[in-house]
Amino acid sequence: MPERYYKRYRMEFDLKQTPLPAAELPDGFRWTAWEPKLLESHARIKAECFAGEVDAQLFPCLSNVAGCRRLMSDISSRSNFLPETTWLIEHPNPSLTSKYCGTIQGMRRAFKLGAIQNVGITPDCRGLGLGKALVTKSLHGFAECGIQRVYLDVTAANCTAVALYHSIGFRIKDRSYLTLHVPDNATPVAT
Repeated sequence: MPERYYKRYRMEFDLKQTPLPAAELPDGFRWTAWEPKLLESHARIKAECFAGEVDAQLFPCLSNVAGCRRLMSDISSRSNFLPETTWLIEHPNPSLTSKYCGTIQGMRRAFKLGAIQNVGITPDCRGLGLGKALVTKSLHGFAECGIQRVYLDVTAANCTAVALYHSIGFRIKDRSYLTLHVPDNATPVAT
């Protein structure tokens, strides 16, 4: 079976060296802090955010609600899960099918090192500055927990996300490749 290679960046933010901007939402949007009863909301929004995106191909658990539910359950049950870094953004439009439009989670990886997991904004709310606010809000939570450096992994082909993280102050620290097996009738491409 042919393979397709996807370049991934590990990007890092130094909380000791880089000033943190305020985590401000546009009018009408609101923060919702982590509570265990919100696991299902995080899972549903995560599935909506990643539907049709390359990361749902690379990480099949992101391609459906059941997989996102298992992922959220796994993340939130770990001893290194950081509720202070885990947020939903509530959408002001009550006519939408979901009241939320953004999700992020965070974990401690070492004594002073944290990791951002699964940044997602629903397609209808992209371009409003919510991604920047969401990541910044999570970084404030890491700082409150005494974390000094925070990393995240991003697919290099997701230029919008790479540019967003760079604008916040993340810097590329490492590169890796993920291999995806594709059907015989697809053309392997290095991305």
